[in-house]
Amino acid sequence: MSRPEAAPAAPQGARGNGRPRPRNIALMPALAMVLLGAAAPASAADESASPAVPIAFMPIEEVRPGMQGTARTVFEGNNLEEFKVEILGVLKSAIGPQQDLILARLRGDKVEYTGVVSGMSGSPVYIDGRLVGAVSYRLGTFAKEAIAGITPIADMLKLAAPAHTAEGGTRAPDLLGRFLASRAGAEGPIAGEVGGARRQATEGSSMAAAGGPPGGLQPIGIPLVCSACDPSVLRYYAPIFESCGLEPAAGGGVTASAGPLPLVPGTAIGAALATGDLSVVGIGTLTHIDRTRVFAFGHPLLGAGAMEMPMTQAQVLLTFPSSAASFKIANATPPVGTIVQDGLTAIVGEVGREAPTIPVAVRVTSGAGRRDFHYNILKNRAWSPVLLALTTANSLVRTTDFDASATLALRYRIDIQGFPPVTLEDLYSGTNPAQPVHVALANDAGSLFNLLYNNRFEEPKVAGVELNVEILQGGQVALVSSLRASRTEVRPGESLTVTATLDLYRGREWEESWVVPIPEDSTPGDAEIVVGSGPAIDGLDRRAIERQVAQAAGLADLVRLASRQRRSRTLYLRMTRRAPAAIVRSEILPDLPLSIFTVFNNPRLSADTTLMGEAPILELPKDLDVVVVGGRRISIRVK
Repeated sequence: MSRPEAAPAAPQGARGNGRPRPRNIALMPALAMVLLGAAAPASAADESASPAVPIAFMPIEEVRPGMQGTARTVFEGNNLEEFKVEILGVLKSAIGPQQDLILARLRGDKVEYTGVVSGMSGSPVYIDGRLVGAVSYRLGTFAKEAIAGITPIADMLKLAAPAHTAEGGTRAPDLLGRFLASRAGAEGPIAGEVGGARRQATEGSSMAAAGGPPGGLQPIGIPLVCSACDPSVLRYYAPIFESCGLEPAAGGGVTASAGPLPLVPGTAIGAALATGDLSVVGIGTLTHIDRTRVFAFGHPLLGAGAMEMPMTQAQVLLTFPSSAASFKIANATPPVGTIVQDGLTAIVGEVGREAPTIPVAVRVTSGAGRRDFHYNILKNRAWSPVLLALTTANSLVRTTDFDASATLALRYRIDIQGFPPVTLEDLYSGTNPAQPVHVALANDAGSLFNLLYNNRFEEPKVAGVELNVEILQGGQVALVSSLRASRTEVRPGESLTVTATLDLYRGREWEESWVVPIPEDSTPGDAEIVVGSGPAIDGLDRRAIERQVAQAAGLADLVRLASRQRRSRTLYLRMTRRAPAAIVRSEILPDLPLSIFTVFNNPRLSADTTLMGEAPILELPKDLDVVVVGGRRISIRVK
């Protein structure tokens, strides 16, 4: 087995030169030199302070039951502490095919009291001065003994090869869409409506459980330190993180120390999903350093493979003991590098490399004034939409005069290089108790972003995301209560008047009318007129919308579809009739001649064409200053 040379180390306890955190790529290498030269390991018997002496590894073939070793981690502050490790044996193919795991009993006053601690993932284990691997798995919950699994160092080093992120190809898992679909049961149409579901992704109805069966081996939990995060917002989105083995908890924050902390095996290390006015950082332990490359955790973080995520350090405030699962409470530091690999057996980071992120700006205006929030979120097709929704919702409730019964006016803009800006303006109000108004707005923002960013065609170069939200006093919601037409029979070329009655919540009743022209080329037969809100019409068009997205030929098609979003503040009148129609490459072709309809019915064209038996005749929008809920329908006959 190869034995890479140890990174240069300085005397124990050195803390760098006190330089401020670098703000650009040019200064990052200088920071790397400070971090990697800051301190030697706590025990010279494990890893020599001399860069000329190579670090020794113990192959798993030499590991035997009864062997005694030591491991190190941080229980409090920045102090490395050692505890004893007794090898119990090697569990074959425990992680996966040809991926063995070393079982060990942890001994020592602290570890026997706390058990295996969330945040301990990556704690290096040494036997006779040689590195064996990383403490990475726990055995069940409510364990009476501190039994842990150790990922062999050889399997961790397999991820050392440079990796290139691959953002193209098929879509990544739609984490936000699946989560919203799982909660959609609480959201249904009001009696008499034609529909009522807000725009939502619908990929499955349940979140996958992480970590395996409760009685078996599972990766040690990763404490997800969420600073400046409202507890209710965190509880709402927590299932998404928990499904991937992350354990979100409010508290902590980003601390700026006098200088970089020493980067040595056993110290706490973090992976930042979001930074700025809200930080979301997963905490674990550093296992091994090879020059500027670090290995940690001993198991996946998000299972994302090749990636670019800001890498931080962490200051552990305390280790909280719990009979279920003890965990570390920590503050993160500003980024010191980039995590480049998130694999089965480790995460790998590069010190001194700056990770690209997506800038998000949220401006909230209310009677109390204006507040501007700024974030940088992880560039990842699966997680960026989740983080955008989380930061948006948190920005709203963290405003002093926020009222859950208020109406929110949104102006939303996504800038993608090479494409026209995608914009949305709409109103939101608390029409669903299961989804508070700030969450409804945030989920729509995340879902629209997900449609564009998590596409199968190319990686969008997002220059920035801006949300401007104005908090309006009172709930401005109106229900479509009735619908009537001036005539029930009409000829092509004639007009009729359609009138909808709306009831304002705890307010007045009023009417909105349209003069509807019947096209000259309309064929005789029954037609249907629907008047309703954007979400109500989207509920009727759900299958057509899904097929338009599925049949898009490129990102440009998705940008065009996103720009056509129907709105809650708009009342739509739509007329349709039974007639051959088709969706071809995301465009709807109404009133097809039978000969063309027959051609499109060819099975070889089915992947690019969806046939429909209902054709749209016209759609007339009417913008209002209230949030519209529901809709009504009537039928007329064209003679």
